[in-house]
Amino acid sequence: PAFPLTTAALIVPGAAVPNPAAVAGYMENAVDYYIAPTTPSCAIECSPVPVPYIAQFWPFPWEGWGGLTGAKLDVSVASGLSQLTSDLVGDYRPGAEDPLVIFGYSQGATVASRQKNLLSRLSAEDQSAIDFVLIGNPNRPNGGLFERLAMFGTVPILDATFGLPTPTDTSMRTTDIAFQYDGVADFPLYPLNLLATLNAVAGFWYNHGGYLAPDGRHPDELPNGLTRAELLAAIADPANQQSYGDTTYVLVPTPNLPLLQPLRDFGAAAGLESLTTPLVDLLQPALRVLVETGYDRSLPYGQPAPLRLISLADPIAVTVDLVEAIGQGIRDAIGDVTGPTAPISRTADRPAMSRPERSAPLNARSRASRPAPEGSARRQSAKTSGADRRAAAAAPASRR
Repeated sequence: PAFPLTTAALIVPGAAVPNPAAVAGYMENAVDYYIAPTTPSCAIECSPVPVPYIAQFWPFPWEGWGGLTGAKLDVSVASGLSQLTSDLVGDYRPGAEDPLVIFGYSQGATVASRQKNLLSRLSAEDQSAIDFVLIGNPNRPNGGLFERLAMFGTVPILDATFGLPTPTDTSMRTTDIAFQYDGVADFPLYPLNLLATLNAVAGFWYNHGGYLAPDGRHPDELPNGLTRAELLAAIADPANQQSYGDTTYVLVPTPNLPLLQPLRDFGAAAGLESLTTPLVDLLQPALRVLVETGYDRSLPYGQPAPLRLISLADPIAVTVDLVEAIGQGIRDAIGDVTGPTAPISRTADRPAMSRPERSAPLNARSRASRPAPEGSARRQSAKTSGADRRAAAAAPASRR
């Protein structure tokens, strides 16, 4: 279809960013990193429009979240939904001649998910004029923290409603992008796996707030030390994509376990990298195998998957992978000290993928192919061992 020269993109920010227009680079990076590369209607030019709202999350004390005096989650989300709805029935009413993009980041993705559910009442023709782009989505059906906690419903006192996964059965083309091990959008299915859960918590701290870096809030680089070009390549790589219903899911590989990042940071700060780097590279392959037992990567991303208690991982396969990973860790550590060793074929630190449906590169897909914390981020080192570079090249992108 033909698109206008300029398409409006409504930018719904995450917690601590009540007005995305007030943060340098925030809206521009949203367009450049995620919207323009994945949305045909924005391929020529996209005009970002801020959607201001409360953007707080009581009682969390992080900067901008409101702490004990801030708004509770449901109140904050409702304020965002009200503002977004006002825009949609006002100056930014979508139509065949006026396609529209709705972008949501973290809590903003929750707002956008609620709006998508409301817009599903429109005719299929009207829906087809709307695209959604979600990043760090807590309501991702399989992996989003809020969907993992769906069994709790609305929690009294906290006034936070869990569940309500982002719909996938509409005619609104949607792209949902997450960094692997982001504790908000890629939370373990089996949280009793403490290694996986702690790794996801570290992923929240190191990765979740940096999707739009560098910007006025996060001057450091993107998570995992990615450049813009590397991020765009990872998003466009079909190996990192999975299609489910109206949604293309993307999981951007994370080569370094967030769980080990504090050790890397300590080594860098203390000038002890010659000691900490071999130690990290020794531990990482085996730890990755154990962390991955906290997930079931064979489940589609679009299939709602609340948390489960007992993992059904094959103990024999895990043991074999663990033995291989231990050997690889030893080789990586020796390579750090003496020089790189020759790589071997291995799968221990990258669980096998299952792709219910492989998607084409995002910008190549037409509308006709569719069915009728923002928190404090910290820089994560870009250094990877030889093993982890191979893991990143085939990270688990389409297996949930």
